[in-house]
Amino acid sequence: MPSSLYIIATPIGNLADITLRALQILREVDLVICEDTRVSVRLLTAHGLEGKKMLTYNDHSDEKTREKISHLLQQGKSLALISDAGTPLISDPGHKLINFLRERNHKIIPLPGSSSLTCALSASGIACDNFIFLGFLPTTKTARDKLLKSLPKNFTFVFFESANRVEESLEAITYNLGQRRICLARELTKLHEEILTDELENLRNFLAKHPEKIRGEFVIIVEKAAKDEKNFSEEDLLKEVQVALAAGESLKDLSQNLAEIYGIHKKEIYKLALIESRKS
Repeated sequence: MPSSLYIIATPIGNLADITLRALQILREVDLVICEDTRVSVRLLTAHGLEGKKMLTYNDHSDEKTREKISHLLQQGKSLALISDAGTPLISDPGHKLINFLRERNHKIIPLPGSSSLTCALSASGIACDNFIFLGFLPTTKTARDKLLKSLPKNFTFVFFESANRVEESLEAITYNLGQRRICLARELTKLHEEILTDELENLRNFLAKHPEKIRGEFVIIVEKAAKDEKNFSEEDLLKEVQVALAAGESLKDLSQNLAEIYGIHKKEIYKLALIESRKS
């Protein structure tokens, strides 16, 4: 195989959720780079790939490890980068390695595959024509509230959450954004998979009544504000315009999007956005 680093998505639960191409590459590479060899060996063994050479790369890895990987590629070795579950570099520590290798002109080849993010979105029934992925929310209340208040109303947003913080995060969404339609997805592709879509208040009540369901890692999807949601202040609208401009939205697009949400004629929003754009 040519000297390259292959980025390979691994199953998020069901070990059968791996592509034929991924198995072929894993079979042929000289070395597999993984977060935790104890986790990865189970996947490799399940597909008859036991005995593969492995190297650990995780949050604690330093530049010395990155240099070692670069040196292996310089020697003509072919390498595969996998995560414990899902697509590498989606809320995992791989980006420093990729940047390091790109700066040294090593070839990077990504393979598509499993992701809890897209898996949950596809089954949620929530509009995801435009969405924002937040990774994990901040752990402190101040930072979390600040982030939630800054989100544009015309975007669905998605984040990961641990079981011990899911109720706290749902409470923060209620406090900062009011009632929204949301999806809670847990144990995706596993035996006890559960995907619940309902009003936020209903799902909070459901979890309160069924604490046994609060296990594992959640994917939480929060639907964008309803088009008839009109309870807002001028300050709210100004903030939405500023966030949209900062995100690079055109005046035309943000005017159309915010007009649908706030029930204001798009020309009025366009004028406000034009003034704000000139300030910057």
